[in-house]
Amino acid sequence: MRHPALGELLELQFGELDEARGAVCRTHVRDCIACAQVLADLQWTEETLAAVPGDAPPMEGLARVLARIETVRPARERRAHWLRTAAPCGAAVVAVSLAVQQGGAIAALAFLALGSIVTLAIAPVLILESQRRSP
Repeated sequence: MRHPALGELLELQFGELDEARGAVCRTHVRDCIACAQVLADLQWTEETLAAVPGDAPPMEGLARVLARIETVRPARERRAHWLRTAAPCGAAVVAVSLAVQQGGAIAALAFLALGSIVTLAIAPVLILESQRRSP
């Protein structure tokens, strides 16, 4: 015995199944207690939802959703902050490896220049972060 898929039972409930498949599903539901129970649950859900007034959702629901969005936003900002600081640090690591391999004055200057760039890139972020944390 092959049970109809839940999607087919939903289509049967709402009259969206074609006639041939609908007849097969109705015959199965008549003989299958489990599928009949699924259809009964769908009917109960449909009736319950129809009985609910169609008023607009309460405003406090909107306030709760907006508050939740605000709690998630700082996590995204921290992730972006991490990416902004990781890129210059990665460049510094590349410069160090270049300086070690080359061992020359040009490599040392490149390392010094990249170190300055990293410092300049991270300093504003650290300043803003410390200002945000201070009372």
